[in-house]
Amino acid sequence: MPRSIARHSRLRPTALASILLTTFGLPLAAQTVAPPAAPAGAPAEQAAVPSAAQAAAASSTPREVPVSLDQVVVTVQRRAETLQSVPLSVTALTGAQIKNANVNSPERLEQLVPGLRMGRSGSDVRPAMRGTYTENVSATSDPRFGVYVDDIYQSRTSQVPPMIDLARVEVQKGPQGTLYGRNSFGGNLVFHSALPTDELEGGIDLGFGNFLEHRAEGFVNVPLSKGIAMRIAALSERTHGYVENVGSGNDIGGESQKYIRGTLRIAPPSVRDLEVLLRASYQDLGGAGQGGFGQKYKGTLVDASLIRAPGESLTYNGITYQLPKGFNGNSFTGTPLPVDSRYRDGIPDINGADIGIPVSEDPYQVNFAGDIFRTGSQKNFGATLNYGNGPVRFRSITSFADFDLIRTGNSLTPVLLNYSYQQTLAKTYTQEFQLLSNDDKADALRWIVGAYFFDDTATDRSVTNVNRAYVAATAPPGQQYYPFGFTLLPSGTGLNQSTAFDSFSAYQQKARSTAGYGQLSYTLFDKLTLTGGLRYTRDEKNVLSARFNTSPTGPGAYFVHSIDDPVNYACGGFIAANAASVSQSQTAIDQAYNFVCAGNVYSYTNYRVAADYKFNADLMGYTSYSTGTHAGGFNSGAVTIGGVPTLLPFAPEKVKAFELGFKSTLLDRKLTLNAAAYVNDYRDLHAQTSIPNPNAPQTSVIALVQNVGKDRAYGFDIEAGFRPTRELRMSLAYNYLNAKQLDYGVNTFNFGGEASFCGITPSCVPGSGEQNTVQGTPFPNSRTDPNRFVPVLDANGNQVVSGGVPQYRYVLAGTGRDGTKYTAQRAFSPKHTLQFGMAYTLQLGGYGTLTPEFQTYYNSGYILTDLTPGYGNNEAFTKTDLRLTYQTSDGDYTVQLYVNNVEDEATISRAVYGNHRSLLVSYAPPRSYGARLSARF
Repeated sequence: MPRSIARHSRLRPTALASILLTTFGLPLAAQTVAPPAAPAGAPAEQAAVPSAAQAAAASSTPREVPVSLDQVVVTVQRRAETLQSVPLSVTALTGAQIKNANVNSPERLEQLVPGLRMGRSGSDVRPAMRGTYTENVSATSDPRFGVYVDDIYQSRTSQVPPMIDLARVEVQKGPQGTLYGRNSFGGNLVFHSALPTDELEGGIDLGFGNFLEHRAEGFVNVPLSKGIAMRIAALSERTHGYVENVGSGNDIGGESQKYIRGTLRIAPPSVRDLEVLLRASYQDLGGAGQGGFGQKYKGTLVDASLIRAPGESLTYNGITYQLPKGFNGNSFTGTPLPVDSRYRDGIPDINGADIGIPVSEDPYQVNFAGDIFRTGSQKNFGATLNYGNGPVRFRSITSFADFDLIRTGNSLTPVLLNYSYQQTLAKTYTQEFQLLSNDDKADALRWIVGAYFFDDTATDRSVTNVNRAYVAATAPPGQQYYPFGFTLLPSGTGLNQSTAFDSFSAYQQKARSTAGYGQLSYTLFDKLTLTGGLRYTRDEKNVLSARFNTSPTGPGAYFVHSIDDPVNYACGGFIAANAASVSQSQTAIDQAYNFVCAGNVYSYTNYRVAADYKFNADLMGYTSYSTGTHAGGFNSGAVTIGGVPTLLPFAPEKVKAFELGFKSTLLDRKLTLNAAAYVNDYRDLHAQTSIPNPNAPQTSVIALVQNVGKDRAYGFDIEAGFRPTRELRMSLAYNYLNAKQLDYGVNTFNFGGEASFCGITPSCVPGSGEQNTVQGTPFPNSRTDPNRFVPVLDANGNQVVSGGVPQYRYVLAGTGRDGTKYTAQRAFSPKHTLQFGMAYTLQLGGYGTLTPEFQTYYNSGYILTDLTPGYGNNEAFTKTDLRLTYQTSDGDYTVQLYVNNVEDEATISRAVYGNHRSLLVSYAPPRSYGARLSARF
């Protein structure tokens, strides 16, 4: 780092900017700049609320400054308020706290925020709070949590920018359906970047560690003239993958990114009540990333007692099955075996049976052929105008985002059987207008009205290319992979991919949302404040989904696709296969797929009523009742109704939430103690289930997402911060959550047929229960566990029969056939979490300070999949971070040593069942350690 950086008095503004840009190797053209402090009456994000210590310092000598906790400003009600004065459950972290705790990515927030879980798969973060979580992240869906960056809604969970030069992060718990609205179903994650100030200042942070090759971030703040300033923040980061690939050497989890953000603030003194904020950012993404959808297969469920050789029989729950092809023991009720059961390798695994390909039990080791990579970019532009005139303020927030990301994945096997690409594109425009009352303490009435417009085009395209050079029968021993089957050992020619199709899918969703909202608060007797809010939303969605249109026939016929092939997104349009395809007719290649389209309009209203009572300046109690909505949409797979391919819709999900809490500041402002109890009632939840086929409601069913789920969650949060002396700081948080599924019936799967469990024996004639099984395994089924298999009924109350097989739903939660009530655990919902942190600052005289610190997080464990909750779950765990920070007496230089996840806990951040019940998982990072060097000038 140049020595001159530490001497800001010797640098001109342009020189500071030049040094920062040169350090990060980012192009000057990629930036735009931005804003600072706030004029009188400016909205929340600009206002600064001094702490009690700062206020005292203005009128006292340093010896007389009382010890107290800093006050944090939040904007959960779209205006600036101190955290302790807001009658809502919010956890706020300042920029200094975020940097000190090495929160470099959103997943690290769960270490500090009570009640928050942050799952991840690929590039998508998956927040979870209060009994609900983010599941579907495709183009035809919407997240269940609102993610906001500088008051701008992000339509994809993969669009969260790097966490650099932030003013604060707010985690707003429970539905925020009135003032935020769009998909704030479970809560919001709100990121606020630092604003320009009237001071010439800057800083740089350099980080190194065991997985961190380098992380260099910095900012420069330059006042240009009176009331005009710019701030530029930039990042260059490269990390090593933390999942070792002993196959290709291409480790998983490595990041490579560059980012720059510019903010320009214009607040001319001649127009006292005007402020304009202009923002622009650019992000370049590379590296291997987290893989396409998951890091590795953990294993499958096998009941060794059920394994049978070809020709043997099996008796289960009093029912005998003849198995001419044998059975490998794969069972819903089995125990975990570390094999990938999608393919077999010809080597017996257990009881002489070939169950699949063995996988490493080390969570951070894989053996894969084929390198993976990630490439993408994101551009964001925003403009915020604030104008305060008398008792009324006006605000306009405008944004445009352009997101492009390609993720790749290999076949997750030691031999490259196929290679996948997934492309996600999103172009989003938003506009919001607000009129709100000024923050005059003397006014009993406070109000805000607003209008919101959202226009988003999201596109997903996936291609999986088959390795046509691979033929199992001619591969070397140990690399002979065969299709999954029930004979004990492979037979025949095995897997020959020379005639296999490349898989292809494409989806596009165009969403337009308009909303009007308002909230009014009135204070009586300077103590009691009553609040009411209302929001009306109209969502218009138009969806395109690619459907396989025709199949080539004859020897050697196959389709080839490329992620680079052009796709014309048009309703009813054909999508050509690549010219390398082999088919008996060119027409079949030209018309390999066609788009099916659908559109719908959803209108809904959310509201909030609340009351808070200020017992005194340091104690407030509050209660609220609010609603939230998660947008409806369309099933991505087309079904044929009346001869017409159709995309069937599902309605929005709904939540009603009741909260009761208090906020207190005690012991002469040395202690804050906040608590909130809540009950969330989730209705019309999206679930994959079976319904009668509209074409033939009495003779067949179709499986699709419908509004059939019902959940309930209740619990409480407690947060405390304590600073008994200037040197000692402590924090404690506890979260209790009881989340249950009350009504959740899922569709069953056909497990019959000549090539599967039933074979061609009389014991598996059509109508047997094995053709109504859960998650693709024969047990349980409607014969061995009849009470939880509820018949699918047509409009006349008759059971639907498809292909001679009576159809059922499996009741995971709800009412069984004999009236028994079942409940089930809710994924991502630990019953207990606990966070505790402590730091003590040692004064070193004129040499600065030394601060040892630890932060520990206990989680009682939770499931990650709704089915088979005993597998793919996180058992109880503790993760502890340790830090040792030295800072010079002037605060200009900081050196920090850190260890994250001291216990080296391997926790699963995402799990989903793949083919043949193999569990695909992603792991959160293991123990990491390193150093951070900081300079401020």
